[in-house]
Amino acid sequence: MMKKIEIKNFSIKFIDIMIGIVLGLGFQWWENLHEPWQYIAFIFAYLDVTDYWIDYGPTLKKWPPKKEVDVFLDLAICFALFLYIYSTQNLVIYFIMAFGLIKILDFLWLYSSKIEYHPTKFYRKYIDTWMLTNVVEVALSAFILLIAAITNLSSFTILMTFVAMRVATRVIASYTYKKVYLPN
Repeated sequence: MMKKIEIKNFSIKFIDIMIGIVLGLGFQWWENLHEPWQYIAFIFAYLDVTDYWIDYGPTLKKWPPKKEVDVFLDLAICFALFLYIYSTQNLVIYFIMAFGLIKILDFLWLYSSKIEYHPTKFYRKYIDTWMLTNVVEVALSAFILLIAAITNLSSFTILMTFVAMRVATRVIASYTYKKVYLPN
């Protein structure tokens, strides 16, 4: 008799492996980078993906997927993370768009977790904070893209504006729920 694999255990292991692959395979594109902004974006993307993984792993353990659809959403997030690193080889606008895709998918994942688990107190504040942060970051990223489209700003300036926005929203969100990691 075969033991049924739970989606929860599968998803946690799967995400760890997938993000490890994203980070590992991403190094193959380092030699394709030519502009200074690309190197900065590449390093930033690695730090950002690692930071995302630090939060995503514990939250996935706290709120594992209940349906196969949720596993596909996890997979979509992993592909978006891969695209985020890959996009450093292209134009800075693609890099920012890839980030926006991650945040949209993360919002959907958080929304699904909120509906399925009905978190309370700290955990509700955690989910609400990150959902709001995702919306704000998508809106700010769209604004940066709009400014990039109508001005003649350099890729470096656009990237540094994006990095400043990302760091600021991360710090504000962490302060809002007063912890960087979820408690056990």
